[in-house]
Amino acid sequence: MADTLTANISASYGAMVERTIAQMPQSAPMLSLARKLIVPKGANSAQIPRVSSVSSVQTPEEGDELSTTSRFTLASNTISPTLRAIYVRVHIRAINYSKEDLVKLISDEMALSQGQDIDTDLTGEFANWHTDNDVGVSGEKLTLGKLREARRILQSVVRKKGGPPRGDIVTVVSPIVAEHLLEDIGASGVGNGSNWIPAGISEQVLRRFHISEIPLMGTAVFVDGYMAADGSGDYICSMYGTEALVWACSMDWQMSIHNEAEWPGLTLRSLADYQAGIAGFSHHGSQITADGG
Repeated sequence: MADTLTANISASYGAMVERTIAQMPQSAPMLSLARKLIVPKGANSAQIPRVSSVSSVQTPEEGDELSTTSRFTLASNTISPTLRAIYVRVHIRAINYSKEDLVKLISDEMALSQGQDIDTDLTGEFANWHTDNDVGVSGEKLTLGKLREARRILQSVVRKKGGPPRGDIVTVVSPIVAEHLLEDIGASGVGNGSNWIPAGISEQVLRRFHISEIPLMGTAVFVDGYMAADGSGDYICSMYGTEALVWACSMDWQMSIHNEAEWPGLTLRSLADYQAGIAGFSHHGSQITADGG
């Protein structure tokens, strides 16, 4: 049977999807530093409940009745997914490449595009933490002192605002901001020779995006190359609890193959439906403004 583009790609469809999914966390660090929330079938949004009241502790004497009632109040954040699409045309001359090359090239490109889209959505939420927690000044480089300040702020969140954040405390910065931070701590390395790997974060992601062998001010610091500077040349970075940042997904990336008469080759269509947002309390993260010059 003659080897055809359709046969090559169709036979490799499963491998392409598996390879694309496997590569996404390695191309975009935020996928490992936020919580994925599945939106159930039949729902068009995710409603994330939180307790917005504080219960009081009583100290009754023997024989006393409980006279004070604490009201248990619930509030919620709602995240509505947004449909995403990637539409790629593959020319019939791609048949000149081996099946293995096609799988690698197509899945690599899909993983980069899909990972970057989710990643930039998540980092875009850094500006939505409560302004009480803002750290840093426009035009000023990030220093270890600013990380210390952000960590102190998060540790000091009062109960009625959610208390200290849950989950691992991580910090995400751009490459140039990471360089400024390393410069501030001497750029000679702060590692102690040990292999420090936070629970729940894969070693491959850690080694690619992590900038220090030990935590700085009690937080693991990661570099995200997809972050872009704002109009002032600053980067909006963040320190936050990983339980507080989510992406609500009603449909993971799916790929389908189509033949079109007007195109000499195939078209690949990839669809997904998701949106990033803050789960629970907006005080569980700190916006860190840092110069990008």
